[in-house]
Amino acid sequence: MRTLSFLDYAIIAVYILLCFVIGFYFTKRASKSVDHFFIGGRSMPWWLLGVSMAATNFAPDTPLAITKYIFQEGIAGCWFFWAMAIQSMLTCFLFAQLWRRSEMVTDAEIVEKRYGGKAGAFLRLFKGFYFGVLINCVIMGWVFKALIKTMTGLTTLDPTTVIVVFTTILILYTMFAGIYAALWTDLFQYFVELAGVVTLTWFTLKSAGGIGNVLTQLNTMYGESSGITNFYPSWPQATQWMPFSVFMTYIGMQWWANKFADGGGKHIQRMLSAKNEMHSMLAVFFFSFMNYVVRIWPWILIALASLIVFGREMKDPEMAYPMMIGRVLPSGMLGLMLIAIISSFMTVTSTHVNLGSSYMVNDIYRRFLVKNASDKHYVLVSRFATLLTLLIAIGVAMKIDSIGNTWKLVIEFASGAGATWILRWFWWRINAWSEISAMLTSGIVTTYIELTHKVMIYSHKMWWIVGISTFAWITATFLTKPADEKVLKAFVEKVRPAALGWQPIYKKYGNLKSDFKLGGALFSVIVGLIFLFTLNFGLGNVLLLNTTTGLWQLGIAAGTFVFLLYRIQKQTSPKIIPAPDMRIPAEETV
Repeated sequence: MRTLSFLDYAIIAVYILLCFVIGFYFTKRASKSVDHFFIGGRSMPWWLLGVSMAATNFAPDTPLAITKYIFQEGIAGCWFFWAMAIQSMLTCFLFAQLWRRSEMVTDAEIVEKRYGGKAGAFLRLFKGFYFGVLINCVIMGWVFKALIKTMTGLTTLDPTTVIVVFTTILILYTMFAGIYAALWTDLFQYFVELAGVVTLTWFTLKSAGGIGNVLTQLNTMYGESSGITNFYPSWPQATQWMPFSVFMTYIGMQWWANKFADGGGKHIQRMLSAKNEMHSMLAVFFFSFMNYVVRIWPWILIALASLIVFGREMKDPEMAYPMMIGRVLPSGMLGLMLIAIISSFMTVTSTHVNLGSSYMVNDIYRRFLVKNASDKHYVLVSRFATLLTLLIAIGVAMKIDSIGNTWKLVIEFASGAGATWILRWFWWRINAWSEISAMLTSGIVTTYIELTHKVMIYSHKMWWIVGISTFAWITATFLTKPADEKVLKAFVEKVRPAALGWQPIYKKYGNLKSDFKLGGALFSVIVGLIFLFTLNFGLGNVLLLNTTTGLWQLGIAAGTFVFLLYRIQKQTSPKIIPAPDMRIPAEETV
């Protein structure tokens, strides 16, 4: 462990000052209304939202979990992370437009507008607790745990003191400036985080004798047949570290069977904050590049070097990352890296406390408890909800052991409902009971497996959970009535989803027209994936000295990039079809 120098402390002090300046600058604007506090008055530009989305995923837990996966499965273990790029491209071309059109405040709010009735109201309340309290606080809990682990393995600073100081700072600017503070500090913090991790990568490779020496030593220590540096496992399996069934689960199921199936709460909040539909799509597209390409390779290179230094038998591979920081960085650079780690902690935590309070206030308090208070009252309650969310998350952190395992547990818990969250946009027959049965079944099956079959490998768990949950929600869908026709008509008027899957509504009400072309959107998804993966693997091949292959892949990526910008512009060009306010029957209470 390292002791900080005066220069390190000076860097930290400047960072704290900048956070306060950025945060409190927007206090007056955030106080205007709940819409301003939680979604920035729907006026945010794509570049700010895209960086913010990437920053909220640039958490201190991520490099620890990525390091563990590489220790266990080689570079191919990153498919746990890369597979979500499939979902990201779907969000860009299928959901970003639709979410922005909906003009909701949270993703839980849409269920009542989509389904109506008492079942829709109950589902909104349930999801307010499920995502706003349970899932959201578990996510913040593992972020707290990551900071504790990092500080414990890195410096002589007391982790509790660090958490108290920086949590107090972020809670102050988040309570006062809401989503504005989260977005603008995200912009600043993302590039601080990126500078820190790139600096760490340079010093790590320098201490290891360069990437060529790292690759040579890995082959010597573990053998070329281990597949450590393969981007995906080949068939037959042979002696590769990653089980082929796990890889197939990642690319065949995980990207849609999870809580981010149609965007995910924190990203949906940013899509809803966008100026218009084009800004919403561009934000997700920019995020995909910043998240799945830019930030991942420094972590991979550091993990590969760590495998040489600490060995695969290391008791807690997640600790290899902070230990490498303490091992290779000089004073001053250590301070920069600490700020990068603390920035990632504050970015993610500020986002999730604001998101959690949005569920508590918009989907629980304002909807079911106090319905007709002033904006000033709801903003005040939002600030108290922010503090409550944070306190719950700290309690959760004390119960978490492995970050990587908790990542997988959260995905398992919600995996069974992923299909319903996608299909509710494209099939009129999905109803509130579809989602309720899927979420409950997924949670029950996951709990049973974790209690009785904990040693079952991840891929097998996922197939069981998703399989049983799918049977449950399909059965529930056809055993219950569809949503009220007036509610469905109002939803179609507002969102204008693809005609395929909504034919009964479009045919009955001839004045309704769809301007969302599903076939064109899916084509853009495919091209988008070609862009992301050729860019990602092209960069990876260049870094791992497979230069010729890498340059060919980067060339393909450049061509598809230009085409994708054209597709986004075409898909979001102004339409003459009006988007009236949502008109549904008076809200019913549970």
